[in-house]
Amino acid sequence: MSQSLRAVLALAVGALVPACHRSTADAESIQKGAQIFLTVCSKCHGLDGKGGVATGSAHAPRNFCDAAFQASHSDDDLKQTIQKGKGAMPPFGNMFSDSDLQGLVLKLRSFVPANVTPPVDPTKGQ
Repeated sequence: MSQSLRAVLALAVGALVPACHRSTADAESIQKGAQIFLTVCSKCHGLDGKGGVATGSAHAPRNFCDAAFQASHSDDDLKQTIQKGKGAMPPFGNMFSDSDLQGLVLKLRSFVPANVTPPVDPTKGQ
């Protein structure tokens, strides 16, 4: 196999791997996740998902617009953090159903990392 073909295959596989640990959900889950974020999560993470200011000795709330964070955490990682808490973030345990968690994770994924250009919707023009 030629070196250029190997490079193309490596790029293709690399592009697909992150998608392997992403969830899908129905419209109701997505809407519920957005509502949960608005009423619960945005108090610390902000409406824009960029986090906030650290208080006391705690770290600042997570910035969901950080490309490195988005790329390094699977959907299951995010669900586990929501359920068990991490650092200053409290655990929410079984407060949310699996469907709620799935919608909430999709909401977290909807925050566009700062160094990524969002895709253009061809139906809306530029």
